[in-house]
Amino acid sequence: MKALLVLLLALLFGALPAAAHLTPNSEIRLDFGADRVEAEAIIPLAELSFALRRQVPDRLGPVRDAALRSYLVERMAVPGWQVRLTGLDVVHEAGPADLRARFLLLPPPGASPRAFDLHYRAVIDRVPNHIVLVVARNDFAGGHLSERPQMLGGLQSGAMSLRVDRGAGSDWRGFASAIRLGMHHIAEGHDHLLFLIALLLPAPVLAAGRRWNGYGGLRHTLRGLVAVVTAFTIGHSLTLIGGAFFGWQLPAQPVEIGIALSILISAIHAWRPLFAGREAWIAAGFGLVHGLAFATLIGRFGLDPLQKAKSILGFNIGIELVQLMVVAAVMPALVLLARTRFHPGVRSVGAGFAAVAALAWIVERSMATENPVGRIIDMGLGHAGWLWCALVSGALAAAALDRHSQGQKPTKAMI
Repeated sequence: MKALLVLLLALLFGALPAAAHLTPNSEIRLDFGADRVEAEAIIPLAELSFALRRQVPDRLGPVRDAALRSYLVERMAVPGWQVRLTGLDVVHEAGPADLRARFLLLPPPGASPRAFDLHYRAVIDRVPNHIVLVVARNDFAGGHLSERPQMLGGLQSGAMSLRVDRGAGSDWRGFASAIRLGMHHIAEGHDHLLFLIALLLPAPVLAAGRRWNGYGGLRHTLRGLVAVVTAFTIGHSLTLIGGAFFGWQLPAQPVEIGIALSILISAIHAWRPLFAGREAWIAAGFGLVHGLAFATLIGRFGLDPLQKAKSILGFNIGIELVQLMVVAAVMPALVLLARTRFHPGVRSVGAGFAAVAALAWIVERSMATENPVGRIIDMGLGHAGWLWCALVSGALAAAALDRHSQGQKPTKAMI
């Protein structure tokens, strides 16, 4: 009965995002590798202090407390496995401070790291109502690459062991999960998509001086599309690989501001040519910035080098699939519009929308606070399907109006 109660409580608390650790419960987050499991225990300092009957310092940073390390090592075990405490520090995730303890769990030679009995009794051996939620954070072979962990179960006084069995894993499941992650990330990333669309707006037309002037033909359009999409892919792939394998990184804030700035510059270019004929170079340059954001995501998963390489390949394929779908969905309407007198107006409206969105995001990310304009734009972009329907309907209507007006023009035979 107690085990059932623990499971129900675990599922209840598991409905909340695990990253937002707001309850006084502990969490054990498991990352499954090819030959090991890395465990991260998050323990509220207040609960730990109560269990130890002494105050645990809440100063952020590494903890060098031999007695505390010994206490934790004695209370984490996997029968037949080696268990090592590899790190101990105080962190603030959300709410009060937590102690973060990192463990390395090593199975015997030849044994699978995907099935084991986890014994853990820190805090719960002295605080009867304390609960430990156990989650799978990353499991490449199990096809779980996500920012939302999977609930495995719960521990409590009287139920201090949990059978963990992830079943048979495969590289294909991990690769497919990385593809899905890339597709989801770019589809949900309004800023990445808006940057691409801003570059596509002037793709069918030719530049004449500081103005866009007339449809450039299908060959011109296709050549430009291939160059821009390929260059952006090369750019973000370079920094994605560098960030994931070699630690290339910048603080998140300047990267996010740089992405918004790339949209603003592309929007201005869609309105008036800034770098006509050099769009591919600009796409590659800004792709480097976008890739840093992608690398931050891949770097969170704690993968070994081979898994990381497969994840990067799958993630990139997912991104490209969505990019190609966007191009295939948007470009026919833009090409049709480029043949009409309505294209300059539509292009200017699209460029204006992208510029306003970029400015709102720059302000929002610089000040680290939401603003109503950015929120409205995000809500609007959340209905991209309706926006696409409006674009296609508008393009068809514009083409019909142009044909109708041309049919009404007097010919020489009529004069």
